Amino acid sequence: MLASIRVLSAVFFLVIAITIAISNEKYPEFPLKSTAAHESSTGAPGELTCAQSGCHETSEIQRDDTTNILLFSDADSTYGDSMEGITLRVRRKDCKKFGFQIVCLDTLMKNVGSWVLLNKERVQMQLADFSVPGATGRKYLTHTYKGTIPQSTGEIFWEFSWLPPLNGYKGAVTFYVMTNCTNNDNTNSGDALYASKHTLRHQSSATSLTEEIKHQIISFQTTQGTWSLPLPINERMKSLEICDLSGKHLSCTWESKGQSEIEITLENQRYHGLVMIKMSMESGLMLKKAVFFHD
Repeated sequence: MLASIRVLSAVFFLVIAITIAISNEKYPEFPLKSTAAHESSTGAPGELTCAQSGCHETSEIQRDDTTNILLFSDADSTYGDSMEGITLRVRRKDCKKFGFQIVCLDTLMKNVGSWVLLNKERVQMQLADFSVPGATGRKYLTHTYKGTIPQSTGEIFWEFSWLPPLNGYKGAVTFYVMTNCTNNDNTNSGDALYASKHTLRHQSSATSLTEEIKHQIISFQTTQGTWSLPLPINERMKSLEICDLSGKHLSCTWESKGQSEIEITLENQRYHGLVMIKMSMESGLMLKKAVFFHD
């Protein structure tokens, strides 16, 4: 009996050693911990965070929806009955390697809709942690080995799609995101975790979708690369980001002009086209479509 136990133990550790060896040979630049996020660690209601699940217990969670930028194909804070294209973009200048996990929940905190993979080399599906009762039935997306490599210095993006529910649900849906910006020192310390959530409501709940979209599209006409943007009265803006529809960040500077207007100067003064403007206001976030054009 004792001999059998020793044999089984030897076999177990041999399998572990072979697994590590194969992993290191196939992906020598990554340790095993980079295969995916820990299950059910987005920080959504009823589940853990990466800091609580043991993989990054010394890291502090930062609630930040400016580091995590979630771009939707419709870009109007609503969803319909067709598939929604999504780009998750994360930027941090001193980051060597990134990771993420995302889940979509309805108003009852139940999984809603389904994921569609566009690039299986960088993104993979993931089930819930069975030891976390509040996460039962939830389905996630997370990074792969290759999906931790930034496309450019200090910046990464993942692309995937979300299919709205087919059971007739027309309520609000919220995407809970947890990202990890690491120093790539092969330890679970010294890393930064960013949590954010992004809510969409069904088009049928909008009083007038046409009027809503019309209200969000603002045309700018200017000279010398400076654009004028009206602001709601008595609102103060803290930060501003501009992306094109592919999710590419457009470098710019901005300056307040009175209490109801700002001026934006793009680095590329000849840029024209449709963009998404993300403004962080004292009262919360504001997203707007805008058309930049020249005389």
